Amino acid sequence: MNAAKKIRRFIEEGHDPQQMQVLKELAAALEMGRSYDLSQLYDIDMRYFDVAIDLLKDWRFDHHISSRSKLLEQLLTEIAPEQKAAAQAEEAAGGKKKKG
Repeated sequence: MNAAKKIRRFIEEGHDPQQMQVLKELAAALEMGRSYDLSQLYDIDMRYFDVAIDLLKDWRFDHHISSRSKLLEQLLTEIAPEQKAAAQAEEAAGGKKKKG
């Protein structure tokens, strides 16, 4: 189970509101790209701290996937027209050879 699901489950189960507030603030800061005071993590129990670390790992991994998909999208928009033009040139050259 990923960290976001764990946090949602903790909220639904009514876990310690003070501990949960730290996790909620961390999740919101990551999602909105805001700064976050990591020293708040020192004040929560290890169970919640581990979930916070998992949330950071998931967030970082998702950013890498997002960056890769954006790169792939950019490459496809740049390379695809070039490849299409090259394929058309090959077809045209191949068609001329067959006729001649």
